[in-house]
Amino acid sequence: MVNRLILFLTLFSAAGLVVMMNLFAPMDLGPFGVLLFFTMAYMVLFGVCTLLVKIFRGITARKGKRKVDYVYAAIIALGPLMLLMVQSFGSFSLWTVGLVVLFVFLGCFMVKKVVSRP
Repeated sequence: MVNRLILFLTLFSAAGLVVMMNLFAPMDLGPFGVLLFFTMAYMVLFGVCTLLVKIFRGITARKGKRKVDYVYAAIIALGPLMLLMVQSFGSFSLWTVGLVVLFVFLGCFMVKKVVSRP
């Protein structure tokens, strides 16, 4: 059920992003439109990262549904979104890419430590 919901939200958000980018200029959207854009972009990235985490789990031969996979996907999906936000501010550099990668790594490390706690 959750997988179907994620698939539906991903496809709905992808369609919304395509419509938004083809019909509106960034200046026409305003603050709410920018918030809607980044929310839909996060939903698309979350769906893609969920798929990638499930593929990785299948390759490493650890079977079974785990709710932790969705947490990992949520953290990993924040990485490209943060890079998009940094690029929109105009301060995109190798330093910021490194910091974003470090943030995603620390988030996944924190989840691993909390889950492996007895």
